[in-house]
Amino acid sequence: MLSCGGASADRLQAGMRGAWGKPLEQSPETSALGCGIYLVLATDASYAMPAAVTIRSAVEKTAGRITIYVVDCGLHVEDKEKIETSLPERHDVTLIFLDLPAESLAAELGAIWAKVDMMKILPVERVLYLDADMLVRRSLEELWNTDLEGSSIAAATDVGYPMGHDGVPRRPYFNAGMLLLDLAKARERLSELEIRVSEMKNAQFHDQDVLNEHFAGDWAEVSLSWNAQGLGTYAEASSADRDALTLGTMKDPGVVHFTGPVHPDLEMVLNPWVQPYTSKPWGYAGAPGHPFKNEWWGVLNETAWAGWQGSTQYYEMCEGEKKKAIHNSITKFETRVQYQ
Repeated sequence: MLSCGGASADRLQAGMRGAWGKPLEQSPETSALGCGIYLVLATDASYAMPAAVTIRSAVEKTAGRITIYVVDCGLHVEDKEKIETSLPERHDVTLIFLDLPAESLAAELGAIWAKVDMMKILPVERVLYLDADMLVRRSLEELWNTDLEGSSIAAATDVGYPMGHDGVPRRPYFNAGMLLLDLAKARERLSELEIRVSEMKNAQFHDQDVLNEHFAGDWAEVSLSWNAQGLGTYAEASSADRDALTLGTMKDPGVVHFTGPVHPDLEMVLNPWVQPYTSKPWGYAGAPGHPFKNEWWGVLNETAWAGWQGSTQYYEMCEGEKKKAIHNSITKFETRVQYQ
């Protein structure tokens, strides 16, 4: 029977609560498996603000006991304080920051690989992972209660590449922004996964390609409502593989995934074949065409970053990133054009 993490989790919570933890309320209210929901994100300082939105929205929409683990990939003390103060006032929510081992994959190859490192350090056996660029719009309890049917993970199909891309075998391909993991089962092949990371570290979509290769045939599909991707952008573009998906489930999604870069390059913004372009709401270009961008800003204004959109700092960031995108494109142009 799947446990709730056992004594190790209790000891960790007791030992790490300190300045960052919000204690669990000892109440009879329980969620899936009788232990509440275990939620995990992995983030560095550059994604601290959007991570606060993901966490805040998850807690606002989900009743009952929630333990939130944030894998620290380079957060500042101020980031942790602001994430904590962004939580709604709840006595049944615990927030815990987890340090990565010194010899972690993230330390060696970059924060994107913390998704693999966390499988080793989380003190629980079942966990719901969300990327820091997500907005939760409905209670996570239904997703948490998903029957994995013997698989190691549950995930939603990737809307951009439902059957994979040229760099991976053609087969059902999931988006790794949301993962429900049976860690006890996944850990049985963790050493194989770490070897695969070394072999595929330069894959086009990095961790997503690695996880799809490793868990091929070992993942349960969940509704796109739980990882709604490409809304207002490429999800609207017809393709043979995409047309086979049940895209209608993304009209009123439980979890919105703001795919695309934070700050798109000039080529992406000007490409007439990809309009509106994909980008994050908080980047210099916003998220044009995305139906939930204003909702994201609304949640941000309930966090410690309230008022960011109208601030001088935000304006200066946008202007600076816009100039950087223009400069980088001019540099590429001049490099390619050879004067005689």
